[in-house]
Amino acid sequence: MRNAQHQKPPMKFSRFICIWLGFSLIILTLLGCTLRTPGMNKLDNVTFSANLKEDTNSNYGKKAAYSNDRIYYLSSELGTQGVYSMRSDGENLVLEFPVEDIRSICIQPDGIYYAGFATISRNDNGPFRQFRLFLRKPESGKTIDLLRSYTFTDDLKDENVWDFYLTDDNTCIIRFINVIDVIGNFGLSAVSFHNGKAVPFQQYDWLAKGSISAKTDSNHELLTIAQLNHTLFMLGSSHYDEISSKERLSGGGSLSVYDTDRDRVALRVDRLFSNDGAYIVSSFERWFSRVEGSQMILASCQGVDSYDISKEIVSTLVTISPPETIYQQIDYGDYIFLLTEKLRSTYWKDLFATKYFDQNRALEETLYRLDPDTGDIVRLLNIGRNNAFLYTDAKTAVTGGGKIISIYDISGDKAELLRTISIEHNIVDRANKVDTAGGWVFLYRFNEQTQRDELLEKVYIGL
Repeated sequence: MRNAQHQKPPMKFSRFICIWLGFSLIILTLLGCTLRTPGMNKLDNVTFSANLKEDTNSNYGKKAAYSNDRIYYLSSELGTQGVYSMRSDGENLVLEFPVEDIRSICIQPDGIYYAGFATISRNDNGPFRQFRLFLRKPESGKTIDLLRSYTFTDDLKDENVWDFYLTDDNTCIIRFINVIDVIGNFGLSAVSFHNGKAVPFQQYDWLAKGSISAKTDSNHELLTIAQLNHTLFMLGSSHYDEISSKERLSGGGSLSVYDTDRDRVALRVDRLFSNDGAYIVSSFERWFSRVEGSQMILASCQGVDSYDISKEIVSTLVTISPPETIYQQIDYGDYIFLLTEKLRSTYWKDLFATKYFDQNRALEETLYRLDPDTGDIVRLLNIGRNNAFLYTDAKTAVTGGGKIISIYDISGDKAELLRTISIEHNIVDRANKVDTAGGWVFLYRFNEQTQRDELLEKVYIGL
């Protein structure tokens, strides 16, 4: 790591990749074919993923959420796969409703919102598991397919819901996952629905549109930020037609959302996309870390910048030297925690290890504490291969490796191990996912036979 310095990595590899990709695309175009294959639709065993939260009592989650002393999570404990709930002490287990799989869940006063498995559909890569946004009304037992009740002009009938966010002004923001290029890569797009109606481009305020104002010596990425009421959208270097009647916002892998009303990141960069650009020189998509008026803290896989959008002034707080890359950051007020992973030294090594030998992407992970006012950074904890961070708040970090969960005190400048918990299953595997809620850790694994995430184990960690 290097603090507030700008050093460009070697260009040879990046140039080779660009030339190779360009030549490949020309050949594919002449042959009238693409690199798309059904295997590209396998999104559930690409990399280990833990849904890191600021608060274990959040009413949002990927697989688990907390509300009113009950924890809601995906399970099949009573013989049926679905969303279950239990008290925080683990008692009073209830099957709320059956569903094969979920990608995101939020508990609200009017019901349980969730991105749930709907059917097997098809895209340009072939068959895929399609998820849609549903609302379950507990008092009536009815499940509503929200996209069928919403009004929109874009063709969203075959869209694949990734996750979503609900604002205080009755706006629902849905992130979709889409095939975005001729070689079958995926990216995220988003549509905002206010009072059940899709919001067109004309109703957004465009704070930056393909701007070079946030360009630094080490990051030449163009900046596009849209605003809708109290919500900001980071859309990478995308450009938009002001007179377009369309409603979909595109953002590649970096599409993140910030809620200025609640002062929080609403939709984070996803672990699936966080290494996009890791092997590309000097152009890294950004995502939100913090917004205070016109002052923004923007992160990328290779660093963190402070940006004044009103004055169009940018300064680099910290840069990260490849193959170490940032995959997540969490804001705790005085400090911002950065979580990084060390990748293999080249794109080709990573491709062969992860795609062809089914190895985990990260060789090690590190937790840093960054002071955004000074740029000072402290390395709190480094964990080795086949270990991962499962949860962190301002004072505590939880890691997993093998069949051991470790809990650390990180309130000082050096992590101190408090205790360990032995469990029955290996935690870190590329097909595994972890979520936390109400002081519990939930470990899932994607089952190739049933084609769904299934709960391996739930463990009380007492946070």
